[in-house]
Amino acid sequence: MSVRLGAGAPAAMTLLSVICLVSGASLAGLAPRRSVQQAALEGAGGGLIVLGLVIIGAGLPVFR
Repeated sequence: MSVRLGAGAPAAMTLLSVICLVSGASLAGLAPRRSVQQAALEGAGGGLIVLGLVIIGAGLPVFR
């Protein structure tokens, strides 16, 4: 069973991945400046970076 995506799906996945990676890096970069919320910001930033990498990996032809 395979799922067919529309013609704009690769571009949308790339854009979503870039958004996740940039926002994750931004949150992780802001974490040291906010001592009270540092752990939460680092966790959220790391999660977004991993999500961005997962989206990239899902689009690779090896996994289709």
